[in-house]
Amino acid sequence: MNKVEYKRYDKSYEDEAVKVLTEAFDKYPLFWGVFEDMFKSEEKLRSFYERLMKGIFKATVRKDDCYMGMVDGNVASIVIVEKPSGKPVGFWDYAVSGMAGIIARVGLKATLNYMDMTDKTEVVVKSITEPRWHLYFLAVDPKYQSQGLGSGAIQDLVIPLVKSNGGNLLTVTTNAEKNVAFYTKNGFEVIKEETLECNGKSIGNWSFRMDL
Repeated sequence: MNKVEYKRYDKSYEDEAVKVLTEAFDKYPLFWGVFEDMFKSEEKLRSFYERLMKGIFKATVRKDDCYMGMVDGNVASIVIVEKPSGKPVGFWDYAVSGMAGIIARVGLKATLNYMDMTDKTEVVVKSITEPRWHLYFLAVDPKYQSQGLGSGAIQDLVIPLVKSNGGNLLTVTTNAEKNVAFYTKNGFEVIKEETLECNGKSIGNWSFRMDL
């Protein structure tokens, strides 16, 4: 595989970036598992999931810094980082990014429950009083996974980015147990493991910090 080149997100790459994010988080508990019992077929669930991920991506890049890992001119990875001074993504950001369509699919109550759940996943890291940078998303195109792109994004992009801006604390959360070993291998420390409830579903939640 050729060397990865990191560049700031350019909206002309939106479709490619959304595709990477969607495929990387396929069947992820927070984005898939919470809704899987609300649809009669996987086809309908997948259609909803793809729309959800596009909305989440568009809402997030409104507020946070997004970088693309490019390999041979293609988007191979997506990294979204929240600065200590950054304003959190709110309902309005989601509303103008396609959330109305999400509400139409699953109903207002389920949507509000879901948004409340996403807030709860970050309660632990947001309770930290020190200035912190937050790794909001790290997604690697499945065809490039297991080739070191995820670790490279942390070590070669995120950590240098934080340090060069005077930061010394980085946090991240995950809802997939398989990711715990990945983050600890890359220097993060688990600060809390918990179980959260949303729309009748239970999902795990792991909060991490890395002191730089």
